Amino acid sequence: MNDDADFMKLDLDRVEARSSFSFERTFEIPTPDGGTAPCAAAVEAAVTRSMNRYSIEARVKGSVRAECNRCLAPFELPLETSFTVIVNRGEPSAPVEGAEEDDLVSVPSTGEGTFDLFPRAREALILEMPIKLLCREECRGVCVKCGANLNDGECGCDARTGDPRWGALKKFLNREDKT
Repeated sequence: MNDDADFMKLDLDRVEARSSFSFERTFEIPTPDGGTAPCAAAVEAAVTRSMNRYSIEARVKGSVRAECNRCLAPFELPLETSFTVIVNRGEPSAPVEGAEEDDLVSVPSTGEGTFDLFPRAREALILEMPIKLLCREECRGVCVKCGANLNDGECGCDARTGDPRWGALKKFLNREDKT
């Protein structure tokens, strides 16, 4: 992974009436379980300039190396999203109709004329992450007795005994049957 923080900076001084940019990089993103996972991302951005206003439409495709919450097997989770940002160079101008406040950014008209897309692209991918990471929707998980991955086939354990976490309830029900 590359640590340089400038890999998604747009040089606003070089943007013409309409320009396109693309970036690719691998970086860490947080996972729902509190850890982090490497994410390979590609960003394609189209920038439209009108005076001191830049409309940036970005499409982000990523792939996160994750671990399934049911079977614990590693897998690649594809993510895809898009976002729009309006950048004003200099004084903030009137809000754009249909744009949310978070989508409007102002940068100084003097000094470095760059805008960093990385925080927006990273946030967009994080928001696309599902709460539960599954290798596939029909994942069967692991056997509660022996820990075998049930996606690979039956493990041979007696399925009639059921989940041991229900044992206390089963004892309670058996006591009621005897009375």
